[in-house]
Amino acid sequence: MEYKAAIEENKDVMIRAKGNSLDLAIHFFCFLSVLLIGADKWGINVGVNFRLDQVFLVILTLLLAFKDAFYFTKNSWIIIFAALTLISVFFAFDFLRGVLFWFSILYNIVFIFYCFESYVRFYGLTKFISILRKTFYVQFFLIVVQFVLKVLFKFELSFLPSYGEYLGIPRFSLWFYEPSYLATYMVFWFALGAYMLILKGEKSYIWDVILSAITLVISTSTSGFLGIALVIALVYFLWIIKGITLKKIIVLFIIIALIVAFRFIFSSLFDTFIARIFTSGIDSASGGRVSRWQETIEIFFKNPLFGVGPGNYGLYVNGDNTYVPSNVTLELLATTGIFATIAFYAITVSLIIKAFKVRTTTESKVADLLIACVFGLIIFTITLQVNQGYLRLYHWLILGVVSGGIRYCKFGLKSE
Repeated sequence: MEYKAAIEENKDVMIRAKGNSLDLAIHFFCFLSVLLIGADKWGINVGVNFRLDQVFLVILTLLLAFKDAFYFTKNSWIIIFAALTLISVFFAFDFLRGVLFWFSILYNIVFIFYCFESYVRFYGLTKFISILRKTFYVQFFLIVVQFVLKVLFKFELSFLPSYGEYLGIPRFSLWFYEPSYLATYMVFWFALGAYMLILKGEKSYIWDVILSAITLVISTSTSGFLGIALVIALVYFLWIIKGITLKKIIVLFIIIALIVAFRFIFSSLFDTFIARIFTSGIDSASGGRVSRWQETIEIFFKNPLFGVGPGNYGLYVNGDNTYVPSNVTLELLATTGIFATIAFYAITVSLIIKAFKVRTTTESKVADLLIACVFGLIIFTITLQVNQGYLRLYHWLILGVVSGGIRYCKFGLKSE
């Protein structure tokens, strides 16, 4: 009997060890996937860009499935969006291009949205955010290295080059396609950190605020500076409506002092990427993006119901699929039509509504963290309007995390 008991105990130990190994593998590939979620440059173009991080995301999804932790939960707007964009394929200017791009949409739904929804639902929102913050710290370190090598030593790593210069000012995008892509993602980090630090008093997030702000400044992206201003204004407004105190007035003066100091210490950077919004106009500051909106609007009016097909904008305009619109909403309208555009934004709106409903019934730090993610999603969505790309992997990651956070707050941790 003792011999049998020892065997059974040994089996339990082996099962737990196997489970722990699988958990570690899942967390490791989650870290890699999130770390490289913006690595636009590290991929192969086969009609659509297939990237290194997409391989890691497939592995992560398969590991979650093996753990019996991957779920396809009902999300009506996701289904409607997928269906409407599929219909749009049959109206595409180039059918094959439309098909390939639709599979990219399907990939984002399965291997990003549901992957991270499942991860958060199984392991918890706090666990995921801890991993997310670590990936941001690594990205901060790497972009500082990139900055120092370029500015001080005039040296660039072949696999991590700078983005070049504008009016003598070096620009940096890490492994993102361009500085504005990096900045759009970093704005989410800045918003998340500012919300938790100022509105929830979580002092550990002070480093998230500082490091994300430095990263945004290094990127030199005008959209990043606009994102910083938007976050500061909204967070301060939400903070001060709770009551005016001496501390809050002092903080306001500190913010103004920092802005003035930045204006004089980094005068060339300020004049080139911030002041030009007021001196040259928003179109010039955005690199001519605003003036190109008219072109996209005209294409939408000609094809209002189902557009010219997913991913077909450039082919329709001038036969070049690398030519893209300059506003994400107009891109959706012109390529997928009015109904798919409504469905796409309904995904975000429905998640925001659900999250606030959960918050009204749940008083916890996790619920606070969920609302911080929602705040970051709102800021991210606004900032995204200065550029194109409704299939950015980190956008669908944020959507999946919010969805998983909602289910986690409602139903509890699935791994318990």
